[in-house]
Amino acid sequence: MSYTIMNNIDYKVGIYIRLSREDEEKEKYQESESIGNQRTLLMQYIKQNKLNFISEYVDDGVSGTSFDRPAFNRMIADIESGKINMVVTKDLSRLGRDYIKSGYYTEQYFPEHNVRYIAILDNIDTSLDSANNDIAPFKSILNEMYAKDTSKKINSVLQSKRNNGEYLGTAPYGYKKDPENKYHLIIDKEVANVVKLIYEKYLAGFGTMQIADYLSKKKIPIPSDYNKRKRGTKSLTYGLWQQSTVRFILSNEIYTGTVIQGKRKKVSFKSKKFINLPEEDWVKVENMHEAIISKEDFERARKIIEATKGSRVVQNDYLFKGLLRCYDCGGYIGIRSPDKNGNIYGRCQRYGRFGKFDVCSPHNFNYQVFEEQMLEVLRQVCKEYKNKKKLKEIAKQTKSKQTQKFDIKKQIDSFKQNIEKETRKLEVMYEDRLAGIISLEEYMKNAERIKEIVKSYEQGVKEFEQELSGEKNNDNNKSRLDNLVDEFLKIKNPTKEIIREFIEKIEIHSDKQVDIYFNFKPLQELNEIKEKFICAKKKYEIKTA
Repeated sequence: MSYTIMNNIDYKVGIYIRLSREDEEKEKYQESESIGNQRTLLMQYIKQNKLNFISEYVDDGVSGTSFDRPAFNRMIADIESGKINMVVTKDLSRLGRDYIKSGYYTEQYFPEHNVRYIAILDNIDTSLDSANNDIAPFKSILNEMYAKDTSKKINSVLQSKRNNGEYLGTAPYGYKKDPENKYHLIIDKEVANVVKLIYEKYLAGFGTMQIADYLSKKKIPIPSDYNKRKRGTKSLTYGLWQQSTVRFILSNEIYTGTVIQGKRKKVSFKSKKFINLPEEDWVKVENMHEAIISKEDFERARKIIEATKGSRVVQNDYLFKGLLRCYDCGGYIGIRSPDKNGNIYGRCQRYGRFGKFDVCSPHNFNYQVFEEQMLEVLRQVCKEYKNKKKLKEIAKQTKSKQTQKFDIKKQIDSFKQNIEKETRKLEVMYEDRLAGIISLEEYMKNAERIKEIVKSYEQGVKEFEQELSGEKNNDNNKSRLDNLVDEFLKIKNPTKEIIREFIEKIEIHSDKQVDIYFNFKPLQELNEIKEKFICAKKKYEIKTA
């Protein structure tokens, strides 16, 4: 195809070529839209019309919905400098698929800069008064509709993969892509132990800064440097670990074998801007790959992170750091560094910052005295729990629950038998319908009724099984508590880890009384233990500064 080019203008031609990922994935376009085929068509056109070819601009793998493209921007710069005054593309869609931006360049920008634009296959030539030019805006709209439709189809495929638990992102530190399935993660044995080490130290009471410093001293490469080395990039440095990196690893549920995706989405198919989605809209699929960290350890780490949010980072680490709250304002109780006499004090952080505005009160107390007395209270609680009388009462409750558990299982069996009976009725009715014994209308009416009955029985089975599962978890928690109590009473110097296993939070009143909130219901529910806490609170007075 050729045009009659006016010879009285010295045209300096730039050809623009674009291939998007969407084009590559569409098999029917692979031949016609390829970079090579576009180039051949455009160079034939230039040769036939004896034009002065100046430069080629190629954007490979770039969507047409955005005009922020490297080669396109270079072409615009050459237009501004006068290097070219004519642009030729295969068709209008190669220029772009945003009808507003395409219209701006073809109808405003190119004419204002004395640039002639030709789209060969669409018969568009901005230097001619042609009907083809008049319908160019409609072609641009169709191009954008195509891009939008393609975007929807691709997003649908990606969403299906997310729902199936197929991992679409870059492999996180500690994992690598399975060479046999790029959507599946396998453990990277070179650094998986580093992830385990981070969790072990954190659960043992080390802070994120301490862990980061430890990894830096050991010259363990940070994730970015490690990834560079995997790609073959030489690096003489190891990098310094940051608190944020350690905290990110501690907060990433991927290490439990769970894939979480779809946390954000694009504002529109034409925009590069993303918006964050609420957690209930995330796609979460468990047990998709081998876990590096157990779900129990991840949950324990998560609770510690939540407990220490907002707490001030200090050089020293204390047993009850991050667990202390102000009863009056709900803020954190900070633990200050030792003074010149070696005394350590706790104080309401909100008061420390906003006290001049009459917010809360100091709540000052001697932390060393507090820690000593709290450990004693905790020992008394553990001994009370171990008391034979209490153990007998717990045993009685357990026996009662065993009877209840038997009744639940019996009810589940009964429901399942009823489901089988009703399903059999439906099968007999269907056979009667085929034999002409009952009409289609009668079959449909009774079939709907039976389906509703089966559905109600299935729901009952589901609810009872969930109840049994809850009982099993409670039994596991009791066993865990028993082991924890035994461990605590044996050790001389408790760790932050075991303290956090027992306690959710501790609230300090302005009169220095203390409320302790345990992670285990048996400790929270025993009346005698509660009375002991009341006595302890009356007896317990925290020394002020």
